[in-house]
Amino acid sequence: MKRSLVYLVIISLAIIGSCSKQKVDDYASIAFSIGDVKKNGQLAVIGEAINQRDIIETGALSSCDIKIGDSIIRIKEKSKAIMAQFLRKDGIENTTLGLDIGKMICKPKKLLKNESFLVKTPTAVAGVRGTNFSVEADAKKTTRIKVFEGKVAVVKRVEAVEEHVDKIIEVAPVIEEKEKVVITADDVKKAEKKVEVIIAKEGESPEAIEKVIAIAKEEIVVSKDKVGKFKPEDFNDEKQEIIKVEEKPKDVVKEVVKVVKKDKQVPKPEGQLLVTRYEIYFVKNGRVEWEGKVVSPPTKADDKIYIASGDYIFCAKLDGTVLWRKKLANDGKIELEGDKLAVYAGGQKKIFNKLTGEEE
Repeated sequence: MKRSLVYLVIISLAIIGSCSKQKVDDYASIAFSIGDVKKNGQLAVIGEAINQRDIIETGALSSCDIKIGDSIIRIKEKSKAIMAQFLRKDGIENTTLGLDIGKMICKPKKLLKNESFLVKTPTAVAGVRGTNFSVEADAKKTTRIKVFEGKVAVVKRVEAVEEHVDKIIEVAPVIEEKEKVVITADDVKKAEKKVEVIIAKEGESPEAIEKVIAIAKEEIVVSKDKVGKFKPEDFNDEKQEIIKVEEKPKDVVKEVVKVVKKDKQVPKPEGQLLVTRYEIYFVKNGRVEWEGKVVSPPTKADDKIYIASGDYIFCAKLDGTVLWRKKLANDGKIELEGDKLAVYAGGQKKIFNKLTGEEE
């Protein structure tokens, strides 16, 4: 009886340890990636954990979705982002992300009291107050921040007072829905000079820094007269992408990972195709190369399927092996006409050889 009890305790502890580890691993991870995405210089893997100070880099026509607790961010193409800080204690979350260059779309969870979600670029710090927003940083260190929903407090990134940025953000004017702001390297240099002059006079003790912040606040924060408005068409286009940034169903991710793993083990010259209920995934070179929406179900003929969506037409075997693909902006409507394939693009019918994909 005692031995059975000991075994039961050991098993219970093992389960608790396993669950605890799983909880940590699930907190921050690569939810999805398309194209050339690297984590710390190595090929990123969908589902793998993200830790503090990890660096994510994306190539051309690539993106990476990162899940942090109940928040999700999308790192766009040609970007370099640093997962600077993940702090969790007693259910309170404080997240800090860095964006060296490129673009990041952020959909943080609704923050509780004492929680924070910060994004830092070389010239700005954005503090969330329950919102969806985007941040861009270019090679000249210019930062562009756009708010799609809610509010964001933005301040210039001044090194001398950076460790007190949480206090500065608390008193900063907010940027609201359909508003944007641009901060340049020159803007920051002017603020830094102002702060340096005040520090030279007041000193660097904690009490002095409080005074420095109070005096230099107007130079460090972004004043409302510097905030601009979106063009309606710009807001609508980017708002649509914000809506699409969300965690994919676990069963879909599982299928994608399986196909990616299969392609790594036994590469197919033309890649692999996975068609789910709503999406199409093209896998090649051990990664997802392209993602599209299912407009119409695949058309089957013999041992092949044909499908068109957005940018491409695909012909694949029933097991997903791609036989050919053709780049063509299309309406998603496809029909078989004998040995020909009719695809509609802009309402116009285009004819292709169904065996080769050549347009006729």
